[in-house]
Amino acid sequence: MKESYCGLCDQCQLDNPEFLEAVAKVKSFVDQFRIYWWAHCFWGDEGFSLPEFRRGLEWFLSHPECPGCRGGRGLDRCPIRICAINRRCEHCSECPDLAQCDRFRLILEEYPDHKQHLLDLQQQIPGRKTIQQGG
Repeated sequence: MKESYCGLCDQCQLDNPEFLEAVAKVKSFVDQFRIYWWAHCFWGDEGFSLPEFRRGLEWFLSHPECPGCRGGRGLDRCPIRICAINRRCEHCSECPDLAQCDRFRLILEEYPDHKQHLLDLQQQIPGRKTIQQGG
């Protein structure tokens, strides 16, 4: 597992060479166009900032690895991080109270199946039996 308590880093693509190659390829295509080449095609809320898109691509290429929250990144005040440190858990899937945990609210807004993924991981730990989360 990568270096996070909550498990979000488990499926991160930052260190995936194929992902980075794809980002580099998209950036090379974008760099061939003038900044506002498509601006006349997309009016109002339908468009997006091409310079901002370029900055996003450059960010991925300049951050090919992330140590995760256990490695020094992430939010210091993250309730999941604080709880895991206090409970001395290396990963939330090790916690016996995972099924009832309410610290995942923000993560579940973006990744609604994430907690179930952790519960599934928990079931794979030898000798571990937990109650599955409903819904």
